Amino acid sequence: MFNFLNKVFKLPTEIVEGAKIYKFPFINGQEIAVSETIVITWIIMIALLIILSFGTRNLELIPSKKQVVFESIYDFYNWLTTNVLKNWNTKFIAYISALMTYLIFSNTISLIPLPSFSVVDGVLHVDAFFSAPTSDLNTTVALATITTIAFLFYGIKLNGFGGYIKGLMSPNIVMFPLNIIGEMAKPLNISMRLFGNILGGGVIMTLIYQFTSWIFSKTLIPVPLLIAPLHLYFDLFSGLIQSFVFTMLTLVYVSMAIGDNEPEPVMN
Repeated sequence: MFNFLNKVFKLPTEIVEGAKIYKFPFINGQEIAVSETIVITWIIMIALLIILSFGTRNLELIPSKKQVVFESIYDFYNWLTTNVLKNWNTKFIAYISALMTYLIFSNTISLIPLPSFSVVDGVLHVDAFFSAPTSDLNTTVALATITTIAFLFYGIKLNGFGGYIKGLMSPNIVMFPLNIIGEMAKPLNISMRLFGNILGGGVIMTLIYQFTSWIFSKTLIPVPLLIAPLHLYFDLFSGLIQSFVFTMLTLVYVSMAIGDNEPEPVMN
């Protein structure tokens, strides 16, 4: 922390403290520690299950307004996967739609104005209850790992292990080390890109609120309310863009692994 005109500010390194740890009672009076990231992820998953259960109930030939909304969302995911993966879209639409929907909720959940209270050294601290799970590197690395497993699996399955290695030697064997580095960089690229953008947006907003709160305490000008629309960029617009970018990179990596191969016909 540093003091500026009698106002104590947190440094960016102090803001980035990592996920909070919640302790829940367990058997024999013991406690089990669960990170904030896991708690919020489970909240998002439960919310999605409730929403999707509601949206897919009582489907009709002549759709209601609710059904039209959910069918439009499905049509968007189907259009997205079809444009990139062509005939492979049916094999990946479930993963792609689940991935993008989870990312949208995770990246924008901090917009929900629910406070969290804690007492540290006798001082009451009020923070936002929801923080984006994607601001935790564990989450983005896990998602990038799933994507990596998907494109490696199909790259080896469709081309054989020998064919996959041969592809890494294209256009000649001199490129083999660089292609290996390129493959290793793919999960690093998508995980760090998402993590850095979401975490950076949260740090910037925290610093801005600290400074505007100090201005309010000195002048009574409601500056924090004036900069609140910045959330539309850092939490909403940027969150949606990063969800789309991560999903598109996943589709591109899978498409590159599939190449010109066609899916096996489904036997009726």
